Amino acid sequence: MVPKMEYEMEPNGGSVNKTMARVTERAEVLVGSIGQSIDSAAQTIQETLRRTEKSANPALGTVADGLDTLKEYLTDRGMGGVREDVEALIRRYPFQALVIGSSVGFLLSRSWKRGRAGLQE
Repeated sequence: MVPKMEYEMEPNGGSVNKTMARVTERAEVLVGSIGQSIDSAAQTIQETLRRTEKSANPALGTVADGLDTLKEYLTDRGMGGVREDVEALIRRYPFQALVIGSSVGFLLSRSWKRGRAGLQE
């Protein structure tokens, strides 16, 4: 759409009124389209929540039970007891402990490098 020159405009502002009317019509169409998209997204989210609710509740219950067990273990044994248990596991399974330790160290170093690379960009 090419803008009209000043001498081509109508003296009573008719050109501006026509343009405003077209902009208003297009905005209404856009608002209607956005409203339909939002309704569709809301329905999809609600359906997904209904489907996952059945599987999410037992999983959350399992996590809560695990946290309770961990709290009881830490309360009963204390940090000294946890250290002793870890030492016993390392003595019983030295090779597996070495592999796990190396893997964790490797993953931490990669995430640290990626974090530093992201900061430099």
